[in-house]
Amino acid sequence: MRNATAKKKPRPSGRAAAKGGERTPPAPVPESRWVALGWWPAVILTCWSFGFTTMQGSDLWWHLAGGNWIAQTHTLHFTEPFSFTCHGHPWFHAEWLSDIVFHTWAKLFSLAGLVWWKWGMLVATFGLLFRLLRQICGRSGSAYLAVLAGIAVGAPFFDIRPQLYTFLGFVVVLSFALPLSRRLWILPLVFLLWANLHSGFLLGLVTLVGVLALSYFYRETPRRAVYLALACLLACFVNGNGTDAILWPLRFAQESSSPFLRIAEWLPPWEPGGIRSSLYYPSIAVFVVSVLIVVGSGAYRRQPRLTLSSIAIGLITFVLSIRSRRFIPLFGIAQSLLLAPALAVVFSSLRSRLVRRLPWLDRPRVWSIALPVAALVWGGWQLAPYPLSRNAFLYLTAEDTFPVEAMNLIEANHIEGKVFNFYNWGGYIDLRTQGRLQVFIDGRAGTAFDEKTYRQYLAVLGMYNRWEEVVWASGADYVLWPQHSPRQVEQLRKSGRWRVLYFDHVATLLVRAERPQADALVPTPDSPWRDLALGWSSMRTRDYLTAAGQFERALQRMPNLRAACEGLADGQSLSGRLAEAEGTVDRCQRMFPDPGRREQLRGVFEKRARTSSGPRP
Repeated sequence: MRNATAKKKPRPSGRAAAKGGERTPPAPVPESRWVALGWWPAVILTCWSFGFTTMQGSDLWWHLAGGNWIAQTHTLHFTEPFSFTCHGHPWFHAEWLSDIVFHTWAKLFSLAGLVWWKWGMLVATFGLLFRLLRQICGRSGSAYLAVLAGIAVGAPFFDIRPQLYTFLGFVVVLSFALPLSRRLWILPLVFLLWANLHSGFLLGLVTLVGVLALSYFYRETPRRAVYLALACLLACFVNGNGTDAILWPLRFAQESSSPFLRIAEWLPPWEPGGIRSSLYYPSIAVFVVSVLIVVGSGAYRRQPRLTLSSIAIGLITFVLSIRSRRFIPLFGIAQSLLLAPALAVVFSSLRSRLVRRLPWLDRPRVWSIALPVAALVWGGWQLAPYPLSRNAFLYLTAEDTFPVEAMNLIEANHIEGKVFNFYNWGGYIDLRTQGRLQVFIDGRAGTAFDEKTYRQYLAVLGMYNRWEEVVWASGADYVLWPQHSPRQVEQLRKSGRWRVLYFDHVATLLVRAERPQADALVPTPDSPWRDLALGWSSMRTRDYLTAAGQFERALQRMPNLRAACEGLADGQSLSGRLAEAEGTVDRCQRMFPDPGRREQLRGVFEKRARTSSGPRP
């Protein structure tokens, strides 16, 4: 690995010097300015193409609700405002500044405009990583491939949530600390912001201290390094939670028996459930092989401190990722630090061998143009199928899996009180009602809700230990539960204590049977979501013609509403029009590509074709 600091060339120590007789691979020839600039369009398009992860992120909604609450109350004294179980209790809110950013962004550019925030964060994070890797290995092509590997490993976890600040902050710290930049004085300002955006700043602080300690070992310590580390630490204390911002995550990590650690995103990667990265285990092998190549080839001798720092950072993030899958994207970033120089060594060796055998391939100028152009074409091809507009918000948040129309009904009828709700929907209820309909729990488990409340929810979710009594004794006036988990709703309804107030294809709203029945509910405002719900209601009665009209009407009003498109395809399939259903599925895929979903629907249609002799009545 070459020295990452071009202007600052530290004096090599005895430890850093190569031993006599040992060969060090020649340093790569620096690329021209125009060649270096030519890679940036490819990097931007490629990073952008990884910003289309579909995820039912429950956190975004309560962050938006929290930002609105902070803007209205003008306070940083955080007490729980949205629930009836822990109302008024202390709320450890390490991400309050992120809430303000989300709220302000949505107010200025619309809620759906948050997709641009996400895309901007990803491009900034991995664009900066590309710049760092190119400094380390001296080759844009190797840096590009290493960035591609890093972003692909973490892609399943890219949600519209404050965790993206930690990915960016981690890369910023690496970009300044690894090459021991002369602008290290900026880092206290970075930590001042980071400590109020996301609690992942602790990893950045550990990384910085570790890099500075190794620089002292290699006699490359920047001036006033101790004061710099101290300033970064003190900056972390300037936050809305005081010392708890640092101490709370440490205490939480040590409580191995905490039920909050069983939340899907905190589970180890080998346990079932939650988000999974298919490239995680291969990336571990890549990390090991990269270390062997960099060390075995002697490339580490050009900058041993940087190599050792990269290995240490990779090991730290690997241990964290083994313990909890939420750290997998950070390991993806860390392993690229060694992958880039390893690729440079491999490609240099391959090039030398090929040129000796095929001299006509020795065309540096041609390759310097062809490679970034090929990367640009590949990145554009990957990006092309996706909606590059606010329309992507519906898919990136899986908004159609939330109780949109049920909340429309709640708002239209001014329903207030207490609701025992599905965990992932708590934040959405917070945002839509701002506490008028108080939730039992939401995504702030561990920061606003206590273990008792969370365990009670788990009992209901798993239908354990007299769970019906938990719901009844909670004092909730309503139950809002998803249709994909109908057993709870059915059993509560059969108990006679609850009656159905509303239901659609997404959610069922129950109310206590003892409450007096009001007059007929006020219908929801005319909207594509209402048409979607009516279409599914017609599907239940096998009125496929009416359902098709309602789904088409929803699509006319909201052309990107894929749930209506898939409902239309399902109705066509059930009525025996399989060819039309296939064409409609293709139409749905053009809205937002999801090959797995396409195959799933086609499998259903093919099964119906085999078991059906004609249109159903």
